[in-house]
Amino acid sequence: MLPVKHKPAALRGVGVDLVSRTRIKQFLSHHGEYVRKRFLNVSERRSFDNLSLRGFAELFTAKEAFFKACGESWMGLEGFRGMRMKRCSGDHFEMEWRPARARKTVYRGEGHFFRCGDLVGAQAMIWR
Repeated sequence: MLPVKHKPAALRGVGVDLVSRTRIKQFLSHHGEYVRKRFLNVSERRSFDNLSLRGFAELFTAKEAFFKACGESWMGLEGFRGMRMKRCSGDHFEMEWRPARARKTVYRGEGHFFRCGDLVGAQAMIWR
């Protein structure tokens, strides 16, 4: 059972993502600058060079899981720049996203990271 700090009004969605660190390493070696410009927000870009492979894999899976939980249609990698992740204690994180085309909609949620060998994953829940 995952700990929840507040009692949410209603669960809107759940998303899960899993990636191999080996695959992330290959992806970054071929598309690192593209990822920096199109996937990361301004604050994430500043810390990109100091981000470990595991740290990037966690950020990537958190954004993917959060996007899946939102249930929005594909918005291109530019949409991931608008997501803000706040790391909390342990493997817990909180996220927020306002899709560019949905001016009034703001998604807020939380999740947890998990790891097994070469795999890194995240699960996210969206509250409404």
